[in-house]
Amino acid sequence: MPAFDLQRRIFTEALGTCLLVATVVGSGIMADTLTDDVALALLGNTLATGAILVVLITIFGPISGAHFNPAVSLVFALKRELPRRDLALYIVAQCLGGIAGTIVAHLMFDLAPVEASLRVRTGPAQWFSEGVAGFWPGGNNPCRHPLRAAGRAMAGRALYHRGLLVHRLHLLRQPRRGAGAVSDQYLLRDPSGRSPGFRHRGNPGSSSCTCPDELVATLPLLRSPCIKGLDLTVTIYHNPDCGTSRNTLAMIRNAGIEPIVIEYLRITPSRDGLKALIADAGLGAREAIREKGTPFDELGLADPALSDDALLDAMLAHPILINRPFVVTPMGTRLCRPSEVVLDILPETHKGPFAKEDGEQVLDAEGKRLV
Repeated sequence: MPAFDLQRRIFTEALGTCLLVATVVGSGIMADTLTDDVALALLGNTLATGAILVVLITIFGPISGAHFNPAVSLVFALKRELPRRDLALYIVAQCLGGIAGTIVAHLMFDLAPVEASLRVRTGPAQWFSEGVAGFWPGGNNPCRHPLRAAGRAMAGRALYHRGLLVHRLHLLRQPRRGAGAVSDQYLLRDPSGRSPGFRHRGNPGSSSCTCPDELVATLPLLRSPCIKGLDLTVTIYHNPDCGTSRNTLAMIRNAGIEPIVIEYLRITPSRDGLKALIADAGLGAREAIREKGTPFDELGLADPALSDDALLDAMLAHPILINRPFVVTPMGTRLCRPSEVVLDILPETHKGPFAKEDGEQVLDAEGKRLV
């Protein structure tokens, strides 16, 4: 470590982590505010992330090493490049800096300073992918290339600095009109050394899309297959425990479309997103609220004096109150109860017959609607 005193190095780590997180979170919020195009928002967020990393590493690298991540500091300590007595202080500074950066970004956009995450991020697959992303060896070992990401088709998506994992980004987009996607991003520098440019990358089951060499935005099924000239993106707000929701999802897939599936009990829409979703379906908040199997009665929501805003507040506090499933396509938005309502906003590209879980036939052998 260069000859800078510990106090200056700790302050640098805290400041750098704060600026990095503020940029990542702030650019994500700004992208969501400016556009409903998921790909464009991911591109804007990723370019901002890559740019700030280059700037921060260039400025702060000579002072503290520009770790900005406890895992990076831990590995440097194990390699004896960071005194172990300094490790705890580095980690504390990075955590505090990250929290401060998130709060700063939220305040800049007039959001609540602190929000609880509703997405579960644990389990064997999650931890295994983290290990693979951080330490998996390969022919294009990121240790050989500064600011190079390992381009592996794994769940983990990583950004490296000096051969160590310095950043992973899981971005939850909840656009204003209700559509949404969960996706990972990482910055990619072409291992072949070719100059930056544009090339075509194909997604499974979709037409190829154009991406910069520095960007890989993963969500393989973000775009469904082109159907009669229409690049159809379908989003379903799904509850896997609900038979109607399962039938609706199965009917979408029977049309040859792989939708974006948002389990809204785990990933609750934003207030504006939920409000727009209900409005786009041509409903009021009371028509979109679920009574059966929910705390509807306990909360006194049957009171006709309650406003739509009050009902929205209840749905956001208790997502089980959001009726299901809502489906969004370019042909419209519907609360699909009964499930065959989804056929009103899908193209007539069904693969064949379809019956609900209870045996009710919905489509005949030629894919023609029966109900």
